[in-house]
Amino acid sequence: MTSASSRNASLDALRVLSLFGIVTLHVAGGGFADNKPFGFVVDELSRFAVPVFFLMSAYFWKDADLAAPLRLAGKVARRVMPAFAIILALTIALRLLEGGRLGFEPTPADLLLLLWSGGPAFHLWFLPALVLGSAVVATLMKFTGLRWTLAIALGLYLIGTIIGAYSRPLFGHGFPFWMDRNGLFFAPVFLVAGILLRRHRAALVGWPIPAIIAALVAFAVLHLAEGYFVVGRYALGHDYSLATLGYALSVAVLFMRIELTNPLWSTLGQATFGAYLIHLLVLKVLAGNLGFGRHSLLMIALGFSVSLGLAVAWRAGRAALARYRATA
Repeated sequence: MTSASSRNASLDALRVLSLFGIVTLHVAGGGFADNKPFGFVVDELSRFAVPVFFLMSAYFWKDADLAAPLRLAGKVARRVMPAFAIILALTIALRLLEGGRLGFEPTPADLLLLLWSGGPAFHLWFLPALVLGSAVVATLMKFTGLRWTLAIALGLYLIGTIIGAYSRPLFGHGFPFWMDRNGLFFAPVFLVAGILLRRHRAALVGWPIPAIIAALVAFAVLHLAEGYFVVGRYALGHDYSLATLGYALSVAVLFMRIELTNPLWSTLGQATFGAYLIHLLVLKVLAGNLGFGRHSLLMIALGFSVSLGLAVAWRAGRAALARYRATA
């Protein structure tokens, strides 16, 4: 377990903010009860969170990792896929206990789609996407270099935007989310952004914070405007579009530029992955069992704090058990 003192508190604060964004957009999916316009805006402004997850993952890659694509993909898979399997199995088990259906057939095609999209645990799609995206980016880096990798990643992102956010204006209908929200079209460009920010992190020191904030606000407005254009008549926001790239990058750069030192951020930051895994289950209990479903702001506050609190307690318990075993 990494000690809080050896971590970057600013980046851990970014992880905490991203978790808050994820919880917020999943609550906003309910339309904020009767206030759907407000729910739409909140949903849209929370969409920086998942891109930041990919960006932050690649930010800590080493050049040696990128030189061995399969080894990197395997390393990432060993880190995230056991959690994917556990939460997916738990989600399916709870659905069956409640009298629901599997939601998929035990055929090779459906099982592959389950692995690709998360199926009933749809919020886990980003974990297999991280594995695939890691393999794609590392392979491109090895055989084409950074510039071509960036160009190809931008092209894939554009294709994903057309298939996803712009499908209704362009084609008159939407496509299943797993066609664009995946490790091929979505993940690579943010992974490459993480690599670039890592390699040029020294240059960020000279960037004025007011200018970064101005860029963040401008891209947030553009992202919101795009969302209104493509899905303005629906309760949900959109996953990503052209302005999302600048929006997410601006948020990340701001936190890389500011200097937070409170170790509490690192204590919380280390627990965000676990909190993310369980937050939908927590929201389900809050809405279904405790009846808070129509109180969206309360759902956000409780969903965020309870999920993160449970994850912090889990990590603290594991650390205490490890210390006990070491001294026994």
